[in-house]
Parts: sequence; structure tokens; C-alpha cells
Amino acid sequence: MINSSISILCFTIFSFFVALSSEIYLTYFLPLIFLNLIKFRYFFEILKRLFFLNFFIILVIISVLLSDNSHLALLIFIRSNLIILFGLLLFHKMDSYGIASGISSLGLGSKISYLFYFCIRFIQIGKRDFYKLKCTLKIRAFKHETSIFTYQTYANLVAMLFLSAFKKSQMLEKTMQARGFNGKFYKFEDKIKLGFYDILLMILVLISVIFKQGIII
Repeated sequence: MINSSISILCFTIFSFFVALSSEIYLTYFLPLIFLNLIKFRYFFEILKRLFFLNFFIILVIISVLLSDNSHLALLIFIRSNLIILFGLLLFHKMDSYGIASGISSLGLGSKISYLFYFCIRFIQIGKRDFYKLKCTLKIRAFKHETSIFTYQTYANLVAMLFLSAFKKSQMLEKTMQARGFNGKFYKFEDKIKLGFYDILLMILVLISVIFKQGIII
């Protein structure tokens, strides 16, 4: 629905200004409200992913609270959630090729485009392999305990993931060489086509970072 190039550009601008902001403004929520309206059917799915990602943010918040700086802790929490939620709303249901194609359309170069594409693909493959190994452990009635056997099992699992990724990278290299890969990222469209939603999102992002109104914190 939203052009991948516009999504990457808007995410970069929004994240940069929000991350460096010392205050939270109401205008920061304008692009989030707009994306929620056009992707309302996926709202609870996105909210669930945001909830699990907050476990990492909470660890940072706790470390800041220990230094008796509650204002900074709250600021970090809101800023982090604004950026993560904006990214989840933008790139939800977008595949790795779409993101790589968007980077290429922005004129960042073919090397960055296909490197980004392969990185995303290997993350997806690694995630798939991890779930396979996890299911294998469940079938074999593996139990999480504080023991040497448990630590050895986790170490073997991580080692198998690394070995699998290394083997697949070698296979991919040989496959690309056999197909005459020359380092160029090919796509169907060279020009960025802007739709109504793309233009409206760009306007809302620019309004949110330029006209900072309504201080929340």
C-alpha cells in the first residue's frame, strides 16, 4: 500500500528526529495515527510484536531508573516505542525483495541493495532453522533446567545455526557464480511511483518533525 522507497525515507527522517529529540510532542503521533487507520486489520498483530520487543527496552529503562533519572527513563521508553511502532506499521507484510528494491530506487547503489537483501534473507532462514531445532527439542522432551546438559544443548544449538548459515552462504555464493551474478540488483521499475497514501505520509512526517506542537514530556 505504501511505496517501499517512501517507507524507508520516511522511517529514516522520523527516526532521526525522534531519537535526537529531548521532548515528546503530540505531532509525533500524526503519522502513527494515519498508518493505524490504513492498517487497522493488523493492529493487534503489530501490537503483539511491539509488546515482545519492549522486553529489551525495559532492561535499558531499569538501568536508567537505578541512576535515579525517571524523566530520562520515560523519555527513552516513549521515543523507542514511537520509532519501533512506526517501523512495524511501515514494513509489516513487506518482503525482503520489496525493501531491497526500495533501497535501490533511492539511488543508494546496487551493492547496498543486494547486501541488504541477503542479510534479511539469512535472518529469515536462520529464524526458520531455529524454530525447526526448537520443535526437535520439544519432540525429544527437552526440559529447560539449570544444568550442564541444558547449557551444552543450547551451545550445540547455536553452533548448528552458525554452521548451517556458513554452509548456506557457500552454497549461495556458488549458485550466484553459476548464474553469472555481476553485482547488479535488477528490478522491474526504475522510477518511484507515488500514490495518494505516499504523498500524505510524507506530508504528515514532515509536519510532525518541523511543527513540534503539544509537549507531552
